[in-house]
Amino acid sequence: MPRKVGNILLNVEGRYFQVDRHLLASQSIYFRVLFRSKSKRDKHGAILIPGNADRFGLIIDYLTGEYQLTNGQLESIIADGATLYNIPSLVYLSQFKTKYEARDKQRVQEVQRTMQKMDKLNRELTNLEAYIDHIRREQNY
Repeated sequence: MPRKVGNILLNVEGRYFQVDRHLLASQSIYFRVLFRSKSKRDKHGAILIPGNADRFGLIIDYLTGEYQLTNGQLESIIADGATLYNIPSLVYLSQFKTKYEARDKQRVQEVQRTMQKMDKLNRELTNLEAYIDHIRREQNY
């Protein structure tokens, strides 16, 4: 397979990606180390990369900026980009997402506790109204 000077061929799940090694190395310590070490290669000389090929393609699009990713696409690459490839911007997004989800979960729990208290108060109010009705009937009020 012909390659341009300065480019590298990567194999993710049998899909090939021809990318600029300098771009990847500048964006990720994982790729910096990978390109400096002896890497496992396939029969075409492509470096074997772990991960999901579809998400890896989106990560390449994200890093090159050639295509505008949708929010859904961006969300789908955060975990791989942060954990597998150690891309700082995706690590940051992963941490932000985790913090936001924890805060959101805490808010949901607060609402649930408030609703439980309101249910308890409604039951108490119903019991109180029933007791008042009982007293009124007894005293013909």
